[in-house]
Amino acid sequence: MLKRSLKIIAATGILTTALISPALAVPADFIGTWVNKDANTPNITRLVITSGSDNKLKIQVFGKCHPSDCDWGTAPLLTYGINVQDINHKHATANYNKGFANSFLTLGTARQEVLLQGYTQFLDNSGRQNYYSREYFHKQTRVR
Repeated sequence: MLKRSLKIIAATGILTTALISPALAVPADFIGTWVNKDANTPNITRLVITSGSDNKLKIQVFGKCHPSDCDWGTAPLLTYGINVQDINHKHATANYNKGFANSFLTLGTARQEVLLQGYTQFLDNSGRQNYYSREYFHKQTRVR
């Protein structure tokens, strides 16, 4: 009976470690520079997703501005699986509070493509309407 109890405890410990540790893993499919498929977009033009030394993802967003794109800065990118056991995260969120507006972003990755959905709420009493956007990005290939 004691031997069986020890086996159950050991198996539970291994299973718990297997379920907890992958949450710290970086979903490599997100990492890279992503360019909007619509070169004439009035919204987000580029995403740069990196992994820090702490194994957490960061996203840097660039929006359409003139004469050059506006850098929104970096924010944490939180990833999600389809259930608590799923370590192959294909979905993510990030939040940018720019003072005058708050933009909540959702991302999904599949087949070398990212679908970005943005929900922007204006906080400055300007009378502008909150808006939703949906855009597709492809991974930028390095040119030598």
